[in-house]
Amino acid sequence: PDLQQIRDVSFAAGVGCRQLVVTGPPGCGKTTLIGAIGGWPEEGYLDLTEARWWRSRILTFRPREVHLGFPFHGHEAALALFEKETVSAPEPLRLETARIRLPGKPRRFNPVDWRQKLVFEFLLPPAEEVFQARQERSYRRTHPVDTEISLEQTMGQLATYAGVARLFHQRGLRVYVRDGFGVLPKQLSEPGPVTAESDKRRPKRSFLERSLKRLTHAEDAPLIESPDNLTLVGRRVRIPTAALPLEIELGPQTLQIHVEQPLFPDQQWPPSLVIFDPLDYQERISGFVRLEEGQRTRIGKGEEDRRISQRLPSDILPRLEIGFDGEQVSLIDLHSPTGTRVRSMGAEQSRRLVTDRERRLLGLQQLIGGSLDMLEPEPALACLREVNRNLAEDPYRPLASDGLPGGLVELPGDFAPVIIGDLHANLDNLVKILSENRFVEEMQRERAAVILLGDAVHREEESQLAEMESSVVMMDFILRMMRALPGRFIYLRGNHDSFSHEVTKEGVEQGRLWRSLLRDIRGRRYVEEMERFYRLGPYIAISKGFIACHAGPPLESVSRQTLVDIRSHTGVMHQLTWNRLKRPGKPAGYGKRDVAALRKALGVAKSEALIVSHNPPSEEETFWLDVGGIKDHHMVYSAHEDSFAVFTRIGGEMVPLEYRGEPLLRYLDGS
Repeated sequence: PDLQQIRDVSFAAGVGCRQLVVTGPPGCGKTTLIGAIGGWPEEGYLDLTEARWWRSRILTFRPREVHLGFPFHGHEAALALFEKETVSAPEPLRLETARIRLPGKPRRFNPVDWRQKLVFEFLLPPAEEVFQARQERSYRRTHPVDTEISLEQTMGQLATYAGVARLFHQRGLRVYVRDGFGVLPKQLSEPGPVTAESDKRRPKRSFLERSLKRLTHAEDAPLIESPDNLTLVGRRVRIPTAALPLEIELGPQTLQIHVEQPLFPDQQWPPSLVIFDPLDYQERISGFVRLEEGQRTRIGKGEEDRRISQRLPSDILPRLEIGFDGEQVSLIDLHSPTGTRVRSMGAEQSRRLVTDRERRLLGLQQLIGGSLDMLEPEPALACLREVNRNLAEDPYRPLASDGLPGGLVELPGDFAPVIIGDLHANLDNLVKILSENRFVEEMQRERAAVILLGDAVHREEESQLAEMESSVVMMDFILRMMRALPGRFIYLRGNHDSFSHEVTKEGVEQGRLWRSLLRDIRGRRYVEEMERFYRLGPYIAISKGFIACHAGPPLESVSRQTLVDIRSHTGVMHQLTWNRLKRPGKPAGYGKRDVAALRKALGVAKSEALIVSHNPPSEEETFWLDVGGIKDHHMVYSAHEDSFAVFTRIGGEMVPLEYRGEPLLRYLDGS
């Protein structure tokens, strides 16, 4: 009965734009609606049989369109309506609603009511109109999934979504339906917990939620200019960033908060803080949490704790909330029997992280033997030949039938992995990663390994597609690192690691240009040696907790031995470097079954993470978790100039760490 306008589109009154989740079968107008209100541009996927799917990272970005994965009789895994098993089924599949998981009422210590936090709009136009729209898309060949659809199948898909909309409504979720293209949203008329009146009322919050809200309202907290042995017990304070760094004691646990500073004096970053465990920082590869303006985090039970410290217990209530408004830090003791102790560490410690990175940069130059500039032809050839000799004797690669190390790298389980995505000739990013944390120190101690997921060469910017000199400098650096740290600096093959005519982007033949430049500046022998480097290189790496490759799992059945003997299986080689994730309109890609088959072929647990690069879902982010609704299937991309990510293992779990870009090559040459 009551409406509001969001960017000239009518929605039910009381619905926040950031609450909206738009869904429906293919061709119902989801993308059009999301585009009209400026929502998240990428389609998401939610498996309704997954535990707590409503907490999925996919729903972090709203408003957003999603496809739903449904449980059907006779199928163990959930299926989307564009998958082959549903489109090609000889008989209509029967929905098993009993297997659909839905959020329940909030509990005392978990006061979030997900039934009210999310608002679902189901787009269910008449079947004839949807079928006509899909036929038109089929004629334009923009969505291959529409090529064989029939009116009867369209009716069945709409009925499936309508049944789930009714189920959501009956279970108390907020549901609206648009039963035509461009029409107003409607409520289901049948009885259910959701009514027009209840939508207008603010849901009643639990005592704990009300208490936490009052406690964490820090705007009126006292401002402490110089904290010195300050103890908080159920208190909140504000501290100016000029007083940082801070040391915080939570019982036996110590954390530090620093202002994040760039090395390059002219670099301007948005204000941010980093929170980490100083003991982890000194002893091993460690995690951290970055807080930018307007962000906050809670120390207690939660995923972010594992990135801050390996020693934080996993079964405690939230103990401390840290917020940042760009100028001040807010500290709020939530649940701490011993209190939270805070002290300023003094101005002499404010450059500590910067000084450590400067030291690591000098060590990196010493490790590779000098400047990061392009090598002269003869030293470059000598380095490449030495790397190829090491590749031919790699101790971590099982031998293939031809007597050479195979396509599979099996790293020791006690090695900490540092998995880096596509770099595309951005050497600044690789140098930044290696000057952070303790990545290089741990590799030198034979306790860690860097794994590059290929595609370190060839710029991605449209104006730079034909520029190849930066790729030469990048490969010179990588090869020198591989020479200095054999078996611990690993380069997996990507689709750009080739002189093939297939390597083309926007009409620019990057593979041909790459070969031509190397021949011109380094000569025929260098090109031949680089071809040998490509032949000898591995395609896939595994160790405790992860599998890593460039593009994705093969679409055909493989075994571990197939991956070892990969030079005899050109189709598998091509798929590991070129495959893309199956998406609406792109049904030829890989899916959850292919991921499961790869894990089975390698004999690893279903929970082992598969980490790939190659096909980032968007240009805004640097890593994506559970991509495509496939649990423990992650992507990482390391070529963006502003920020980029890596995956590493902290506390037994594979976690992403995100870093900010800096012009370190200019910093090192003093310009």
